[in-house]
Amino acid sequence: MKPFAIDPGEIEDGLDRQNLTRIRRRFVAINSDRLDRLRNALTERQQTVLDALPLLFHTNHPMMPGFDARNTPSRLCNYTFSKKDQALGRNIARSFTANIDITQPEQIYGIYVMGSVGTIAQSESSDLDIWLCYRPGLERNAIESLNRKCEKISEWAMQSRLEVHFFLMDHDAFRQGKLSALNEESSGSAQRLLLLDEFYRTAIYLGGCMPLWWFVPVTSEDQYPRYTNILLGKRFIKDDVLDFGGIATIPDGEFVGAGIWQLYKAIESPYKSVLKLLLLESYADQYPDIKPLSLTFKAQVYAGELDINQLDSYVMIYRRIENYLLQKQQLQRLELARRCFYFKVNKPLTKPITGREKSWQRKLLEELVASWQWDHKYLELLDARRHWKTPEVDKERSLLVSELNHGYRFLQDFAAHTRAVRSISSEELTILGRKLQAAFERRPGKIEWINPGISNDISESQIIISQSTDPHGEALWTASARVEDITSVRLQTIKNSSSLVELILWCYFNGVITTHTRFDLLDAPAIDEFNLLRLLKSFHQWLPLPLPNLKHNAFKRTAEPTEVLVLINVACSPTERLDTQGIQRLSNQTDALSYSGFEENLVVSIDLVVRNSWNEINSRRFDKKDALLDALHDYLKLSMPGSHHRPPNLHVECIGSSHATTISSRIRSWFAEIVQCYYGGQYPPASRYVFEMAGLYNCLQFKGPRLITRQYPSVDVLQDALSEEQPSISPICIDSRALNRHPLRAICEAISGDGGGRSWSGSINVFYQRSENGVEMYVIDEHGTLVHRYYKGRGEFLPLKPLHHFLRAIVDRQTQLNQELLYDFGIFPIHFYELTRDSRQTYHAQPKRIANDLNNVVDFEVRAVGFVDELDQLQFNFYCSDQEFPARTLGNELFLVVAQYIIGQRKSSEFYPVYITDLDLSLCIKKITDGNPLTTSHYLKLKNRLELKLNRAIGILMKA
Repeated sequence: MKPFAIDPGEIEDGLDRQNLTRIRRRFVAINSDRLDRLRNALTERQQTVLDALPLLFHTNHPMMPGFDARNTPSRLCNYTFSKKDQALGRNIARSFTANIDITQPEQIYGIYVMGSVGTIAQSESSDLDIWLCYRPGLERNAIESLNRKCEKISEWAMQSRLEVHFFLMDHDAFRQGKLSALNEESSGSAQRLLLLDEFYRTAIYLGGCMPLWWFVPVTSEDQYPRYTNILLGKRFIKDDVLDFGGIATIPDGEFVGAGIWQLYKAIESPYKSVLKLLLLESYADQYPDIKPLSLTFKAQVYAGELDINQLDSYVMIYRRIENYLLQKQQLQRLELARRCFYFKVNKPLTKPITGREKSWQRKLLEELVASWQWDHKYLELLDARRHWKTPEVDKERSLLVSELNHGYRFLQDFAAHTRAVRSISSEELTILGRKLQAAFERRPGKIEWINPGISNDISESQIIISQSTDPHGEALWTASARVEDITSVRLQTIKNSSSLVELILWCYFNGVITTHTRFDLLDAPAIDEFNLLRLLKSFHQWLPLPLPNLKHNAFKRTAEPTEVLVLINVACSPTERLDTQGIQRLSNQTDALSYSGFEENLVVSIDLVVRNSWNEINSRRFDKKDALLDALHDYLKLSMPGSHHRPPNLHVECIGSSHATTISSRIRSWFAEIVQCYYGGQYPPASRYVFEMAGLYNCLQFKGPRLITRQYPSVDVLQDALSEEQPSISPICIDSRALNRHPLRAICEAISGDGGGRSWSGSINVFYQRSENGVEMYVIDEHGTLVHRYYKGRGEFLPLKPLHHFLRAIVDRQTQLNQELLYDFGIFPIHFYELTRDSRQTYHAQPKRIANDLNNVVDFEVRAVGFVDELDQLQFNFYCSDQEFPARTLGNELFLVVAQYIIGQRKSSEFYPVYITDLDLSLCIKKITDGNPLTTSHYLKLKNRLELKLNRAIGILMKA
């Protein structure tokens, strides 16, 4: 028979103490039934742990579990020590005696266990979340000692395979909203009233003071402070209660923080989190007149409901969600909610009972399932969840993620509509958002984790790998499993991908492929089993599973790449064209980037697999013409040059069967050289890296964050490109296998020396090679720009001394224009090297000293001054000795007139070149440089141009 409803009426008219007694008895009876259910779900040893908790915190015996210090807070309020307690204590420690100092105040005010225990959702793996309430005002060292005691008791409980978590609580501070992070498993800035709502409807009282909240009727919840003041002030209730506060309503901001926290928890427990998110959504839908479940629970108790099946916290959660979704007519979401509830309860109804009779949980679940009209076949499918394979797991995950996304959007809309102030800190919000991104974000190439606690094992004993083409003609790889039923055997697709690497990596990462999996290759001529196993072995070595759990702090920073796997030529032959012609190597050229006489690039495909600091795995395939260069660009994007952070270390494997060792070794060293160039600290970010590939010359250079790759058909075109003026210091680095018999290698090695990129700064380097008819000159200016020229002439007419004289003159002009260019006490270093070849035709650079004396080379100086005319054209005035030759006056006859004058001043009629000895560009800097710094190469190129015109004019006059 159901007890009658209790209505305390108005306090001012006199509260019925008899009714208060009935209220206490009802809550105590419900608590007792819940506690019995909790105990019955535990083993005998675990029951001992649970029963001992009040005793352990009432006493402080050195031989009992948890002892920390003699002054650790103890004595539990309203605790009566009995013979049964004495026996329990001696069962734990034979020397146990109470030894309680009754002169000391009671310092433990209450012990409660909350959560799913005692409900339909309790399982063998359920842990105990215990609120341990201590006396407000305890000193910090006393609280720390009490916390250590809790940790030791938790360790003792684990010996009985019972997981216990303690949360130390100051009920006064909690009521005032002073709630700090409970532990690293909590959300940090926890949702106080939502937490209190859960506490009031799930807490099982183990000892100490009872909650004052029990005695406040739902109709007076909005007057909670006034009502409780009268209860206590007029002694309707004794002081043996704890006041955590009322719960008339819940602030809007708590829903946002709690929702995001549940989204994060969904990473490992999606079914439980979906239920809690739906409950939050049903609450928020009532805003601002929210009626929390705890008030529904209390109202039913006041109305005389004592059936704990009807008061079961998880059943009440489901009922609230069901009513909400039915009102919204969202039946698909309701079906998912029912599955989440069924999986959370975890009592498979199609499996036979293990005991003599059905458990109360199974009976209650059967009643619910019957109302849902699920048939036996559907239940069999659900009960086999722990054995689901990839297709079922992937489909279920999609439904769960879709629901989680729906919940997230709802919370966003709710926050925007109510302008809610989040009760979760910005830092915590950022961290949780990053965890969600790592777990659930979908993007091309990301290897998704599809099994967040859905199935126990999705591995396959045999995988069929097949190759086909998609509607666009692109390669398509498929992993399938054989499924046998009564009538047939069929192939069930597990995963499709355009990349074999991504396909196998996905299967490996998700546990579909294990060390025991056998492979069957079907219509897959591009790969054999040997190379497939090599590919899988490379994953085992590079990415051992399971991945270690990340610490909370890992998400305080943005994701950074930590490891990179480079897989070369997976499922393709690098020498397919040569193989079909029966040709292998026609020369001793063994460089994998320029192989054989055909100068083949043996790298035809690259798969780049990147793991970051959030344990995200991304894969990208490059199999077009410039696969290696594209992969290099992607790799170098992982870290900006000059940032003092190198790209992550590379693990390089060539999976193809042809020339695997040659290719992997070459690519490993090639990447290492490029990384050393841009991230080694010796060379600046604007450096140019030169290498050969497939008969072409290539140059890499960063332009800000962008890596630019340029290709040139010949060395001459490459030299022209290296002559482009550089706005900043840009050394030239040459690949160890490139230009081995060209002067450029000796030039770059001579400048770098031991100083690396520093040797390229603040000096001018001149390299020359003598020949029968003249000298070939290479000048590297202070920014690394190359100026190349061939001079005819020999003997006393060689250009070395005039060039030295000219360079000194323009260095003086440069330092006058810009005082920051004063190097070595105002002297810009100029170094000369002579280029020679050994018997192997390898170039070497020998330092030389060139005297700065031109008295025997030219009869007089030829100086040019640049300016911009009225038509914005660059013009030059010439000065020979004291004679001026203005461009405006002479026009097109300028060079011929100057040449005539020079011939007239010569003592000999023999033809020899004229050299400009000085060049003034101070009046036309902007015209020449477009705003960039004026460098030596600007002077040299204009000098070469002017000298060419003058010498042509002299030649014409001499012939005439």
